[in-house]
Amino acid sequence: MTTLDSVPITACHECIATLTLPLALFLLLAETTVGGVVTVAFLRLTGGLTHGFLKFISVTYAILAALAFLVVVAAPPGSYHRLLAVNQFAAGTLPYLQGLLVITMVIQVVMTWRRQDAALRGWLPTLLASVLLLAGIMATLGPLAGSAPVAAAIGLTVALSSMVLGAATTGMLLGHWYLVTPALTNAPLLRAIEALLISLVLQAIVFPLTLGGLNNGSGYVTGALGISLALSVLWTLGAVVLPLAAAGLALPTCRMRSFMSTTGLLYLAMIAILPGQLLGQLLLFVVASA
Repeated sequence: MTTLDSVPITACHECIATLTLPLALFLLLAETTVGGVVTVAFLRLTGGLTHGFLKFISVTYAILAALAFLVVVAAPPGSYHRLLAVNQFAAGTLPYLQGLLVITMVIQVVMTWRRQDAALRGWLPTLLASVLLLAGIMATLGPLAGSAPVAAAIGLTVALSSMVLGAATTGMLLGHWYLVTPALTNAPLLRAIEALLISLVLQAIVFPLTLGGLNNGSGYVTGALGISLALSVLWTLGAVVLPLAAAGLALPTCRMRSFMSTTGLLYLAMIAILPGQLLGQLLLFVVASA
């Protein structure tokens, strides 16, 4: 059976994308959970969410956190050291940090379901665990950078990816909630869509610039994107063009309280964002190993 340790460091780009798929999947699930927790906490702080939705969304993100834990345990990030210049120590902490997030999420679910008037401070342990996990991911991928500014750009890319995934998931699920209780104020859904649009625009700017500055990259955005043209085109469509168009149309429909249209558009955005973000992770690994 072939293992990562038996794969030559000079593996082709297609091989890198294939072999790092479990790591990309873990990052996708973990960033979705972290971004979702942050988005829900923000919407909870600004008001408008019902207790029923909080119960539903806490269970949803607990399940995603558990799935991410299973993936990271099955394929530890530290095992990719022959393919990617990851921080071995930070990579080794990710299973434990993800496990911590699962524990806090389970506690969050219990608290939310047992207390009708659960205060926002009840989300603080989950937020802290989320921040620690995000910091661990940033530290793990940091050595891929060629300089301190690019390392900071990688960290910003991770944070933006989390916000895109979290805002898109929360917004889509919240849109479905409006179909059950249409009399609710549309303010939380508007804020979720605005957060998604801002994150998408920032990511579309920061991510290509980050690729151009990676350790083994060409130093130019066009050169970095050209390393794997197929992944670059698919990322542009899935993570930029299609979700921006869908979320951009969802904003005015939400203002008009046409929640069925809004939910449908957010669903389309989500369909594009999930594979788009996954392909973005793979593109990052391919350029870093070039």
